[in-house]
Amino acid sequence: MSHITEQTPEASCMEALQTAGRIIMENGGETYRAEETVNRMGTGFGLENVESFAVPSGLFISYQGEDGNPVTSVKRVHRLGRNLTRVDEVNQVSRKVFTGEMNCQAALAKLREIDAMPGAFRGVWSLPAAFLCASGFTALFGGGWLAIAVAGVVAALVQGIETLLDRFRNRGLTASVIGGFVTALLPHLLALAISDLQVELIIAGAIMPLVPGLAMTTAVQDTMRGDMVSGLSHGAQAILTAFLIAGGALLAVAVIRQMTGGAV
Repeated sequence: MSHITEQTPEASCMEALQTAGRIIMENGGETYRAEETVNRMGTGFGLENVESFAVPSGLFISYQGEDGNPVTSVKRVHRLGRNLTRVDEVNQVSRKVFTGEMNCQAALAKLREIDAMPGAFRGVWSLPAAFLCASGFTALFGGGWLAIAVAGVVAALVQGIETLLDRFRNRGLTASVIGGFVTALLPHLLALAISDLQVELIIAGAIMPLVPGLAMTTAVQDTMRGDMVSGLSHGAQAILTAFLIAGGALLAVAVIRQMTGGAV
């Protein structure tokens, strides 16, 4: 097995392939997309016998080195969230590499810029996004103006809590439970003061930003393409997230029932 260093052009090519695949997988891209991108870029770099294998937690890359020996790499993937803009930018780099417009060093420099890009909705921008999402779904479900407004406010508050948890690197399963709990608790508390509040519609609308729709879609796509490992992994993640959100909501209902003596 060949040994490569960061000073060699071959090392730049490997790092570019690693970075491209990792960015795609860490930002909501499918595993097959990461594999196709790595293979396409490797061909564009002039590498021979490029092979890649991606699973949700890792990326394996191999190609034939200049000395004829195989060069392999294992890259650990840490899922950080969803940013399809980064995925699209990596695809643009991949096309330019494949057509010969970028070499290893230029592609690596551009990929590093993409990796450092801020999220599409950071900080306070995620709050109005959650407000509009929840309000729109509540209106779709037939809620009145009051229910639409309350659902938007609740979703924005939950998004604020998730953003805070994200700063402490704790946005995964814990955030799902807390999000479901707060989403169900606040409408029930308001219902104690407003008798005709449409609690069910508010909860249904406010919980929609928490639903792991992209993960389930990715699971179906991977499974239909025959990538059972990634499909089952993404599916299990989506189902577990949904169960945790529902568990948090049920916990909130149990708390309200204790407070009201079982009136809910």
